[in-house]
Amino acid sequence: MLAIDLDGTLLDSNKEISQENRKYIKCAVEKGLKVLICSGRIYAGAKVFAEQLALEGPLIVCNGAEIRDVKTDEVYYSSMLSKEDCLKVVDLLHNEGIYFHTYIDDVMYAEKLDYAALYYMIKSKDLRSDFRIDVKVVESVRDVVVKSSENPSKIVVMSSKLEDLNRVRKFVEKVDTIEVVSSNYDNFEVLNRGVSKGKALEIISRMFSVKREEIIAIGDNENDCSMLEYAGFSVAMGNAEERVKNICNFVTLSNDEDGVAQVIKKFVL
Repeated sequence: MLAIDLDGTLLDSNKEISQENRKYIKCAVEKGLKVLICSGRIYAGAKVFAEQLALEGPLIVCNGAEIRDVKTDEVYYSSMLSKEDCLKVVDLLHNEGIYFHTYIDDVMYAEKLDYAALYYMIKSKDLRSDFRIDVKVVESVRDVVVKSSENPSKIVVMSSKLEDLNRVRKFVEKVDTIEVVSSNYDNFEVLNRGVSKGKALEIISRMFSVKREEIIAIGDNENDCSMLEYAGFSVAMGNAEERVKNICNFVTLSNDEDGVAQVIKKFVL
């Protein structure tokens, strides 16, 4: 099995899959490998790339909060935030005056059009409906959470002021029934306790009777560490954070240099 992160790993800086990476992922599939996308993105945001690669089967999304089937949309596994935890964190973020958004039933809710909310609202206009991320700017995310029949999958906190981000993260981490993890230098994400890409990868490996030592995982950021540690062979991208490189068996080229293709050429073919 080949478990691959999206942003900063399979996707280049333009958020695209290079022809070289496409070519060698196809080769890996033809060799009999189960190629698995493991993303922090919600389902619609990851599915578009799975379909570009003609992948079938499960897809790990929301940093492991959900596992869904690419073809049927069936949910294999789900571990959402409790409303109590979500409201606790939302109140804290309000007090700190920092940008955040949450996802409920694949809809992004934000209180202002900024950061990821602005990006996805612009980007989604060019996508077909089932790949489109529905962005709703609301007066109160708290009210949406309270009134919703579904629980949130995660909360994403973003800021270009890293000191503010780190300060707020320390406050949020005091809530002991959640997980806090970063997928990029300018954010951190709040998940239900026990949720991780590593846990989701373990679930899928059991589904397909694949042993840990038969798995290669490739990633670049903190949210990838759990799956890198679970896999028998771990690969950090050339653009990965130093702490990610330090726990991996191999460091490949960067995401703008077809690092994923190099891994497949070197260790699969």
